[in-house]
Parts: sequence; C-alpha cells; structure tokens
Amino acid sequence: MPRSLALALALALPLAAAADTLTLRDGRVLQGIYRGGTPEMLHFEIEGTLRGVPVGDVVSVSFLGRQAGDPAPTAQQTSPAPSVARVAAGTRLRVRLADTLDPHTNAVGDRFAGLLEMELQAAGTTIVASGSKVVGQITRVEAGAMTLELTSLQIGETSQPIVTGTQQSVAGAGGGPAAPAPASDRIGAGSLFEFRLLQPFDVRLR
Repeated sequence: MPRSLALALALALPLAAAADTLTLRDGRVLQGIYRGGTPEMLHFEIEGTLRGVPVGDVVSVSFLGRQAGDPAPTAQQTSPAPSVARVAAGTRLRVRLADTLDPHTNAVGDRFAGLLEMELQAAGTTIVASGSKVVGQITRVEAGAMTLELTSLQIGETSQPIVTGTQQSVAGAGGGPAAPAPASDRIGAGSLFEFRLLQPFDVRLR
C-alpha cells in the first residue's frame, strides 16, 4: 500500500467510513472495523479486539456499511487508556503514626508523620503502596485530647496534598466499625488510626 494512501486512510477514514475488509500480502483477508491509524500502522477491530496492522502488509482496504456523515466510533472504542486514576472521596486511609504526640508539649498546627498501613488500588493495579509516608497536623487540642488530620501523602517522588476528616480508632479483631478516637493525654508512636478522604485526588499512572 503506498504511503500516500495510508496517510489518506489515517486522516480521512475516521470521519468518513468504517473498514470492513483488509487484504494482506500473505493472502489473508481480515474482516472487522477500521478504527483509525497512522502512516505506518492501521488499527483494525476484529471480534472486539483492536489489532495493529503494518501498512506495508496491506494490499487493499474495502469499506462497507458506514457512509460519510455516519456517527464516528464511540469514545469507549477510540479513547486511549486513562493516564490518571482517581482516589475517591470517602476512601479510608489506615495510618500508623511515626511520632509521639502530647497535648502538654504539642500545639495546634504541629505536624506529625506516619506510614500508610494499606495499599490503594484502581483499575486492578496498586497506585499507592503500603508503607507510603503521610504527613498530618494537629487541628485541635482541648481537655487533654488532640484532633488530627492528614495533609499530604507521598506517592513516589511526589507529595500529594490531601484533605481528610479527623482520626478514628481502628476497629479491633471483632471487625466492628471505626469509632472516634478517645481522649488521651498522649498518643504514642505506633498508634493506628483511620482517616477518611473528604476530597478526591488523582494519581498519574506510569
């Protein structure tokens, strides 16, 4: 197939027609739907699977069914895989504190560090690993009790700002729901809490 014809196909056909038949140099005839392409590669959908066919392997293309002005392929058929994954509002983050906090020595605005005790997944893949560093701050000190919130989550080399609610005590082995953290004069390093995201955030996929 001449390169000029391949270029015409790549630029014009997504707007004009769907390819039903590709005839290849090795004698094979492929039946399917043309889904666009480049001067080097044609994209052809066969039984729901998108295949790339090198232009140099193609002898001819026959178009059937759809005419100019017909709807273009749907976004689901043509859009590339998403480059970001969203962590939804309401997601629970289980965190083990790395610092000891004391209402007698710490004040509102003081920061603390911790480690994520779970992994976050989207689209079947881990997007935030267990053990990732989190940073939070004390938002309230009253009657010997401290209120904590998370402010950022380390994702690879990026510090991702996050917005969460206040800490909740992690349920015990019985599996009951998380409850508000009890008042305490001191919160030791290693304490385990849950925080709930109040706003979603996006993670760029590699």
